[in-house]
Amino acid sequence: MEIVINQKKIAIGDKYRIFINQQPSHTASRQIFQLLAEILLFNDKENSPRITINKRLSWFKPKYDISRRDGTKLAFRTKSYWKLHYQCQSGIDCYDIYGHKGRKYSIYKNDTQVAWLTKSIITWLEGDNYHITADDDSDSDLLIAFCLIIDHTKGNHGENALTINVGHVGFQAKKFNPQWLPKATT
Repeated sequence: MEIVINQKKIAIGDKYRIFINQQPSHTASRQIFQLLAEILLFNDKENSPRITINKRLSWFKPKYDISRRDGTKLAFRTKSYWKLHYQCQSGIDCYDIYGHKGRKYSIYKNDTQVAWLTKSIITWLEGDNYHITADDDSDSDLLIAFCLIIDHTKGNHGENALTINVGHVGFQAKKFNPQWLPKATT
């Protein structure tokens, strides 16, 4: 599965257009006039949000709560700010998100890699752009939510005409696996 997330910077908030396997699938927007960020994720065919992401008050380690439409709440927490390691528990499944040198992140579910994402190096007159490669049976809504959180914590929040992102240059909790390939379901 291929997921592309394109951010559109507007005067007061951020909007996102999301494509799965080259087809428009979701939109997301950051709510304005909120003390702590709230991001809503919509499926293109529905009027109510599938996921609501709420930033929680924290000093050094960003914290977010992910609420699904069915009432399920997940805690997205920073395990290591300096090594870009995040974790999210979803029922019996534990997701680990690892930042790597450059602009890449790997996503593991129960210690097995299920996806990776990369951020564009250059954006011109727009917001950030992300590309996610994932196993076909992955929870696309949750992968998109993880990417939106990463964008909020590490993204470009200025209104620059040209943005060049060299990515992470510090420590990493886990090295990137360039041999990983997504599994397809047929």
